[in-house]
Amino acid sequence: MLTVLMATYNGAGTLPQVLRAYMGLRSPVGGWRLIIADNGSTDATAQVIAAFRGRLPLRSVYVARRGRSPALNGAVEHALRLGGDGAELFVFGDDDAMPAPDWLCRLQDSARDHPGYALFGGAIVPAWRQRPEDWLLRLTPVGLTWGITSPDLRDAPIYPGLVWGANMAIRRRIFEAGARYDESIGPQGANYAMGSETRLNLEMHAAGNPSWFCPQAKVAHIIRAPQVQRAWILRRAMLFGRGQCRLATFAPSVELLGVPRWMLGRYVRDTLGAVRAWLRRDHADLFLRQWERAWLRGFFHETWRGRRKRLPRIVISSYSGELGGMELRMAQEAKMLGASGYDSVLALRRFPGFTQWVQGLRAQRLQVQVYEPPLFLEHWAWRRWNWLRARVMGAWRLRRLRPDLVHVAFCWTSYGASILWLARQCRLPAVISVHNAFPLEAFSDWQRPRLQEAFRSVKGVYAVSPSAMRHFLDLYRGMLNPETRLAVIPNGVDTDTFIVSPERRVLARRQLGLPPDALVLGCVARLSAQKRPQALLALFARLAAQFPNLYLVLVGTGPLEAMLRLQAQQSGLQERIVFAGFQQRVELLMPAFDLHVLLSKNEGFGIATIEAMACGVPAVGTDVPGTHDILHDSEGGLLLPLGDEQAACAAVAQLLMDAPRRARMGRLAREETVQRYSMPRLERQLRAFYAGLV
Repeated sequence: MLTVLMATYNGAGTLPQVLRAYMGLRSPVGGWRLIIADNGSTDATAQVIAAFRGRLPLRSVYVARRGRSPALNGAVEHALRLGGDGAELFVFGDDDAMPAPDWLCRLQDSARDHPGYALFGGAIVPAWRQRPEDWLLRLTPVGLTWGITSPDLRDAPIYPGLVWGANMAIRRRIFEAGARYDESIGPQGANYAMGSETRLNLEMHAAGNPSWFCPQAKVAHIIRAPQVQRAWILRRAMLFGRGQCRLATFAPSVELLGVPRWMLGRYVRDTLGAVRAWLRRDHADLFLRQWERAWLRGFFHETWRGRRKRLPRIVISSYSGELGGMELRMAQEAKMLGASGYDSVLALRRFPGFTQWVQGLRAQRLQVQVYEPPLFLEHWAWRRWNWLRARVMGAWRLRRLRPDLVHVAFCWTSYGASILWLARQCRLPAVISVHNAFPLEAFSDWQRPRLQEAFRSVKGVYAVSPSAMRHFLDLYRGMLNPETRLAVIPNGVDTDTFIVSPERRVLARRQLGLPPDALVLGCVARLSAQKRPQALLALFARLAAQFPNLYLVLVGTGPLEAMLRLQAQQSGLQERIVFAGFQQRVELLMPAFDLHVLLSKNEGFGIATIEAMACGVPAVGTDVPGTHDILHDSEGGLLLPLGDEQAACAAVAQLLMDAPRRARMGRLAREETVQRYSMPRLERQLRAFYAGLV
């Protein structure tokens, strides 16, 4: 059964003609019913409804609260109480929209033919009481002004913002799931913000419910004589501007007087243009300028009343000294948040390679700002002076970024806490991401009270591994509010970019100067003490005599590079060791490896480990927090004891001698990565974490 819902307020002038058209409807399969919500009418509307009650399958509900949205919500509630299945259509009409005889049948057929769609729009043609002048009709946006939709549009998917309320159908399950009209917008007297059904439709679309246009389902919209006058049309433009302020989001821009500066500039230009058009007696240009100024005035009106819609802005920042896994995760997250309806900004300190990296991020349309606040909780020297600088200027600099929430990434113990303290000074909510397994350490009398103050702003904490979360809570549990949201959200890998590819294997080995039949140990990591690359060189030296065709590839740079090159020369194996340096696209090199080996002394997670696994390369790593979280139950990797070099060397040697075992591990590594660490999974976890925090 189809349920038609209609709201009316003082509709006695058009309602009889509309209901007579309803009497001529052909019944769809299963029948239909009509529910009219009388929105407190003071004319003869109640008598009209009563007169047609016996001639139509008609029910009526009285909704006292003024507004089309409250009235339709009342009709929806009444319809839901009547029962039905989720596939049933709720069809929406107007008290001035006359349906064609096959209207409901066409909508029913369209819904049956396109089961994956939830919203269906039909054609709306004008029924003029007085036709507007041709030049006015040509210049007026007919959809926004009169809700007209051409029947010449294709029977095809449609943008939901182009489906108008006088002719649309929505599956019942959408309302059973809780969808309703926003009662703060939509018609409610003469003064309102347009867009009630637009908001509902866009929210459905964002939730994964697409829209379909059925041009054969037609209604004729009665356009009254006053509605074709210039003054009424310009008034409509202003209501549209108010709705745009509530519904639309614009790219961040310089603002003046609380509105985008480009809008003020356009208003001034249109004002001057209107004066010129009036002097030239150019009625068409004058009308267009007046229409533009009217919608801008509506936008300004809502903005200055504090009702402007803004994308919630999340500023992602950290104490960052070099480009590593944490920085890559921060950029990843900024991109995902942007795709999820947030305005995300990376705000970071400069570090070696910062400029080149940022250029690449900006080419991907990510927003990156240099943000270098004074550090008084991380560094002991000059702490009082830096604290004073932070109190005087630090909060002002943070406010200039216009955040609604501050995300602080902790790479180590208190590294990032100064930014967290500044967020508290700005009274901004904050979240923390934990990217390492911190050791327990005692805070000084200088740090502890300021850390306690900083943590009052924390609304949520997520860690990239259970080990990282456990170590963080051991350190900070007493400073967190009991209601703080906690989650473990592992790092992710783009499994469409990091792939198993024999072609890439051949090309990468050629690029690195490796023999096609070589055995290759590879490591993608910073050349820093945490990653223990010197231990990897020592392991390679022990294995080199047993495997004459064994090579080692180190991808990355860092403070230990010069020492490692000297160590390679002293071992006499420099011809079999490749220092590949920093590589922007490691996915093109990793397939060259037979094993990826990471001998870190500690890890937060280890992005390179899952990147190698996604390329079908077995991952070997020391049994330390972070790496343990990935490999302890993995059939695509192997854990090595941290303090037993002989046992580690024997385990790697066994793998190098067993090609079938490596092939099986590589296949299982790829499967595990797709299942556990894919980007869609990471994005879902991030959306769930941020929901309700901003």
